[in-house]
Amino acid sequence: MRFEDLPKAERDALAEYGYEVAAEMEAMDEPAPGDPTLDPRYDPSRELRRLNYQRHTLDREIEAAVAASRGHGQSWNTIGRALGVTAEAARRRYGVRAAARV
Repeated sequence: MRFEDLPKAERDALAEYGYEVAAEMEAMDEPAPGDPTLDPRYDPSRELRRLNYQRHTLDREIEAAVAASRGHGQSWNTIGRALGVTAEAARRRYGVRAAARV
């Protein structure tokens, strides 16, 4: 997926994150060796923002894969097993979203 294809809110969040990282890198005298959590400049919320972005990216990929699976006639039972949930849980989570987009 290209940056331009992302929703505006995600493009803005990703750009802001990039500016934060760039500012931190420019402010560093030299890289701190070892465990980054021991560095007094360590900001755990930055890691949370990165993980949150990854989670949203994975959610979109899973939604697309579920839609493709349904488009190929796969049952909710098959999809649920692939996702490690029940057929009902898969249908509730992804069935409504797929129907809402159409």
